[in-house]
Amino acid sequence: MKLYNNKKEITNKFNDFFKNFTDSKNLLNFLSPLFCSFINSESINFSKIASKLFEDFNSDTKIDSHIRRISRFLNNPRYDLHSITDKIITYSLSNFKLSHSDTNVHISFDHMFSKEKFTVLMFTLRIGKQGVPLYFKCFYGKRLNENHGAAFKIDEVKSGIKHCHDLIKSILPDANIIFLADRWFGNLFPLMNFIDELGDTFVMRCKSNMLVFYKTKKENHKIWMKISDLPHYVHHSTIYRNLEFTRNKYIYHLVYSKSKDHKEPWLLITNGDPRKAMAFYGYRFGSIEFLFKSQKSDGFYLEKTGIKSLHAFDNLYSLVCLASFYLNCLGTDVSMNPNCYKNLGITITKNKPNTKNRYRCISRFRVGLYLFHMAFNTIKYFRLPTNFKLYDT
Repeated sequence: MKLYNNKKEITNKFNDFFKNFTDSKNLLNFLSPLFCSFINSESINFSKIASKLFEDFNSDTKIDSHIRRISRFLNNPRYDLHSITDKIITYSLSNFKLSHSDTNVHISFDHMFSKEKFTVLMFTLRIGKQGVPLYFKCFYGKRLNENHGAAFKIDEVKSGIKHCHDLIKSILPDANIIFLADRWFGNLFPLMNFIDELGDTFVMRCKSNMLVFYKTKKENHKIWMKISDLPHYVHHSTIYRNLEFTRNKYIYHLVYSKSKDHKEPWLLITNGDPRKAMAFYGYRFGSIEFLFKSQKSDGFYLEKTGIKSLHAFDNLYSLVCLASFYLNCLGTDVSMNPNCYKNLGITITKNKPNTKNRYRCISRFRVGLYLFHMAFNTIKYFRLPTNFKLYDT
């Protein structure tokens, strides 16, 4: 019985690919087997990764030695996995093409916490109804601690916005970049103005106590009032164009959306078409919340890390993002080239009851993970891409 995609072949393919992004031979010697074992273990737990290193590569080294080597690797100040991850994402996106007719590119940004120890500022690129890492930066502590608020500084967020803008524009010059963000960024207007000056679009959720300058029917002239006091419909959206916000009188559009399915209304500020703001903002949940979920409770259990060093955490989180990006690449490859995988029994979509419509029943991340697990020592021949090719599907 012939086995395809054996472990040595797969790690060698990854090693050949990673050579394009680092000159460090010592780093390369361990990065590929660590990357494969990390995905196979589906955990950031060193013991579980070490067990997979022991099993997958028929190692004579004791598991405790593997654990120590993983720790030394992540803590080594000469190893910068963040830089390698950034280079791979940039390389992958350099061949990226939009499959939809418009030129809209949706980028979501938000913060993610790892216990009380670390905060991550994350920007994601929407692919279909999900997202892949685009830019991230790790910081000590959480916002509640006054000594560790760097992740929330306006200059850090602006830096991430500019990086994403320049990266997308270098690949897709005609792209209409749309930034999506929740309301937990304090004063949103410096970010909104910055995005507006870049020539991009934003849709951001705001708080109900924000002041607007609005002309009421009673007063017949403009007065200051809270957004929550604006007249609005009960079960569908109300659009306000060219409202003046705060004492600085920033002029943007507002969408006041109230639904019986939500306790709180969605209050969305945009410099784009307010009629599309609701649909655009809806993309944020799949593109960034899903990514956080796949990195934590539904994927690699990042919240269980015991790492204390910021450098080690940054390396570990880079590995998590690299794995997330790669598995989504695999998922899009299955969607784009179904004939290559038709004999593997992967069911991606199902028919909706009593209709001819189909819906996705498994995420691209899960498809990629399932495919990666199948690849090791399979008796069915199929290609396992290791080139981080990302499709817009």
